Amino acid sequence: MKKELRKFCALFLLASFISINNFSLSACAETTTPANEIKPVSQIQIKSQVEHLPSYDKTEINTVNITSKKATISQGNVIKIAFAQSFSSKTAKVGDKVDFILKEDLKTEEGRVLLPATTKIIATVKEVIPTKIWNRNAQVLLSIGDIVLPDGTTGTISAQVHSKNATLKRSSWAAVGKASLWTVGLFGIGAGVGAAIGAAADAVGTGCLAIGMPVGGGLGLILGSVTKGLNYKAKPGKTIYIELTQDLDICY
Repeated sequence: MKKELRKFCALFLLASFISINNFSLSACAETTTPANEIKPVSQIQIKSQVEHLPSYDKTEINTVNITSKKATISQGNVIKIAFAQSFSSKTAKVGDKVDFILKEDLKTEEGRVLLPATTKIIATVKEVIPTKIWNRNAQVLLSIGDIVLPDGTTGTISAQVHSKNATLKRSSWAAVGKASLWTVGLFGIGAGVGAAIGAAADAVGTGCLAIGMPVGGGLGLILGSVTKGLNYKAKPGKTIYIELTQDLDICY
């Protein structure tokens, strides 16, 4: 009797052990996520942070949003680029391509390199406004649309010249100096001062004759101001600033 009882207990314990192990394997199989299952976006942890580009004159935005896969340079950021070729508004025509380069790495203030030095940025001439009398300088409107990395990878960029009217243009004060020197050579110091003040007034939208004539004498002022303005010229290496008109994504 005792022998049969011991056998019964042994069988009972063995059956219980098998039952418990079967439950554990079954539960594991039910809770294991298949290797190819795509998790909902809400379950994916995306680490992001904000870095900053250097600020230039009248820069309003300089933020760069960083994630594990890309950097997004926000619209409104200002970037410094340099002419890769000689350029003149006198010979420029609509449709001409103008090449620029990054003279140094484009990187955030936090030290992250976004675009390497020698990256090429290509613009297209959209409009050329020639010089006009009364010392009106020439203006060139560019459409900036392509990027070529040093390794040949290409991309797109949407940007414009960071200046008044988004154009390439000589400073109005350059025309002031030209008018002043021209009239000094012909009519003396008084006329030169009058032309300079007249051209400066014209640059800010004030009637140049009304301000210039009483100071320099009518003839010197008129002849100095009636000349045409200056063309825009650039040699390779001359830097300008461009402003992004759309976010720029740089993928890793």
